[in-house]
Amino acid sequence: MVMDAYAELVEGYKIFRHEYLDNKFEAYRSWAAKHQSPKTLIIGCSDSRVNPAILTHAGLGEIFVVNNVANIVPPYEKGRSHHKSLGAAIQYAVNHINVEHIIVMGHSGCGGIAALMAIDPTQREDADEDDYIADWVSILAPAKEAVTKTGVKLDADEALRLAELEGTLVSIRNLAGYPWVRAAVARQQLTLHAWYFHIDSGELLSYHPEEGRFRRLCTD
Repeated sequence: MVMDAYAELVEGYKIFRHEYLDNKFEAYRSWAAKHQSPKTLIIGCSDSRVNPAILTHAGLGEIFVVNNVANIVPPYEKGRSHHKSLGAAIQYAVNHINVEHIIVMGHSGCGGIAALMAIDPTQREDADEDDYIADWVSILAPAKEAVTKTGVKLDADEALRLAELEGTLVSIRNLAGYPWVRAAVARQQLTLHAWYFHIDSGELLSYHPEEGRFRRLCTD
């Protein structure tokens, strides 16, 4: 009999619980019950195929993670932001956890970017006057504009791929505008990174601002 998806989660938790209560996690449980001190914040996509902890083989307590559609960081808006949830996570990570790195991680086949690049978003079945998807991804309008202004003839897949890459850079620029981030970067206590994950090949790219391009994070 095929197991229900929820039942699979329960069975998975049983395995985790058995391992977690093992002696090898005793010291961690005692420490983690009181605080956390990850050194990295990863802002990733909600896409089920892109899990930062799995991709980086990170253990419990090693990364602070925020997920949303298309891994978007809205621009900082003093006192009037409509996106306080993400801003609160950034503020907490920088000011209270004192993370040393923030990574914005995009990926191939992103549905949010596809919605951004759609010729006529109103043709989606669920599009109406209360369109949360279109409103949210419109934050990355500069990425779409960058793609249309390349002057190079791109097919649909190439345009989407470029928009996915540009989207991470828009979010990095927005991230740099948050006062807590800007101050920590100025003190050389925080470094910002843009990553891009190819789902089909498993390659992870990292943006090199001094070169103005993405390169493989590692080659071995």
